[in-house]
Amino acid sequence: MDQRNIAFVPQVLVVSVGTSVEFPNNDTVSHQVYSFSAAKKFQLPLYKGVIHPPVTFEKAGLVVLGCNIHDQMAGYIYVTDAPFFGKTDTQGVLHVTDVPGGEYTLTLWSPFIADPPATLTRTVQLGEREALSTRVQLTRDQRARPEPRPQRADWEY
Repeated sequence: MDQRNIAFVPQVLVVSVGTSVEFPNNDTVSHQVYSFSAAKKFQLPLYKGVIHPPVTFEKAGLVVLGCNIHDQMAGYIYVTDAPFFGKTDTQGVLHVTDVPGGEYTLTLWSPFIADPPATLTRTVQLGEREALSTRVQLTRDQRARPEPRPQRADWEY
């Protein structure tokens, strides 16, 4: 999860539980990355060019990232315990391969989607060696600003 041009790159990163993520700073300015999310609370002291040890995400859930120096910065790490997951391409398409037949729960999330979360989860049935295509039609306009935003709180030292 890099920082470039006063932004997190990529803005959304999807990882499995137990993944360690590095936070390089390839920006021209210093950053202090933090999260107060229930899935992972952490902070990386102010840095530029210095590499901190990776942060390991042990719990499933949404981790909202912020920078104490640049309030406009918002990044997201979606930590999942699902056996199959991914991130859509710029056209909103996701291809997952080598999925055995069975029943699966499909959940869609983006910081720009304004539709109620309950409408973004569905159960799909996949047969053996069967291709499955499903379409999720959003009913609301996308948000202009990503949500949720990073929350500031006092650190307990």
